Amino acid sequence: MIEFKNISKRYGDDKSAALAVDNISFTVPTGTLTTLLGPSGCGKTTTLRMIAGLESPTAGEIWMADKNGQLENVTHRAAHERNVSLVFQNYALFPHMDVLANVGYGLKMSGVKKSDAKERAIAALQNVGLVGFDARLPSELSGGQQQRVALARALVLEPAVLLFDEPLSNLDAQLRRAMREEIR
Repeated sequence: MIEFKNISKRYGDDKSAALAVDNISFTVPTGTLTTLLGPSGCGKTTTLRMIAGLESPTAGEIWMADKNGQLENVTHRAAHERNVSLVFQNYALFPHMDVLANVGYGLKMSGVKKSDAKERAIAALQNVGLVGFDARLPSELSGGQQQRVALARALVLEPAVLLFDEPLSNLDAQLRRAMREEIR
């Protein structure tokens, strides 16, 4: 569960600072699929980045359920202290790492044993239809394939909260349907 309480985000310190998010409140119940809709520049990405802990709100509080379902204030908690994965709109793949290393990176940073991390990364690639792409670099992939690598990298961590910033925009219709089902 996620609860936003009167969240605002300004970029800059003075009163003329850009207002990205203006006093929003909402609740996302556990186990639901929720979509933020709005025009370009309305604060959707900033809101996702605040949930992930990559941005701090200027005002308000962010609450999330812990492993026991108890709400806790995570407003000032760092990204690595939250069980959240974010699939960025621009994929954010490491260009010098092959596909398998990109997918397994979060597991490696979390201290998962190398053999287990490799096994889980391969399974995640199978789930997004990228069997046999392990040794390719991101520059050797199409936009849709890069997007699926980013999706596999997020899913392999089995996060409590999975955030997507336009994750299916570069996929064809058939693959978009399949990936929607995989995400669910």
